[in-house]
Amino acid sequence: MIKKNITNVNDGDITEFISLKQSALDNDYVVVESRNVFKKLFKTDIKIHKLFTTEKNLDFINEHCKDINFPIYTASDELMKKIVGHKIHQGMMAVIDKPSYIKFGEITGNIVVLNGLTSPENVGSIVRSCAAFGAVTIVIDEKTCSPFLRRCIRVSTGNIFYIKVYKSSDLKSDLLALAQNGYSIISTANVKNAISLDKYKFPESSAIIIGSEGHGIEEEILKISNTILKIDINKDVTSLNASIATAIILYKITH
Repeated sequence: MIKKNITNVNDGDITEFISLKQSALDNDYVVVESRNVFKKLFKTDIKIHKLFTTEKNLDFINEHCKDINFPIYTASDELMKKIVGHKIHQGMMAVIDKPSYIKFGEITGNIVVLNGLTSPENVGSIVRSCAAFGAVTIVIDEKTCSPFLRRCIRVSTGNIFYIKVYKSSDLKSDLLALAQNGYSIISTANVKNAISLDKYKFPESSAIIIGSEGHGIEEEILKISNTILKIDINKDVTSLNASIATAIILYKITH
């Protein structure tokens, strides 16, 4: 293990952490942060290329990581803030291999399908709910932000490492193929003729579609859905946040 104390903001060993610009990284890598993320990361076989932290986190790293085979760079809180551009939550970051998308044939279990979600906070929260309620696969379309973004990973509290993600280049075609494989395509929308979630019994294999924050599910996706569900809420409230709606639906599936 290499351990080096950083005293210069321009030190080449910590280039990837300067202002946290993704452009400083190859597309095959991502920066992660926070203790909750690291607790889960250390239990996977994802390669860690380097770790940047304050001295106070060294005991935590030694406790939770049984195989420290990567360089560790340390700095004071003040210097780390200057390097990163703002105060980092819990003062610990790493460059890791970005998890890979799975192939269509690797999709299993109940699925959450994200149609045009652009908020990293929503996507990260949905990943966390999927892990909580046993939905092991997420499908995203081209318009949805990557769940492997730094912010998404942090909001998911590292649970993205336990979820399979398939990225669809043609969501309609993939949903039709899932239907051929026995999946029920279930959209969620507060529209006329939608079935109340409270009255619905989920089939064994369900693909739950969650629409974008501003526009909902695309019309062509609604048209091929077997069922459209709604969550009964106060009529004065137009809709729920996408991640909250997902958590409610996943809870209903498992109870």
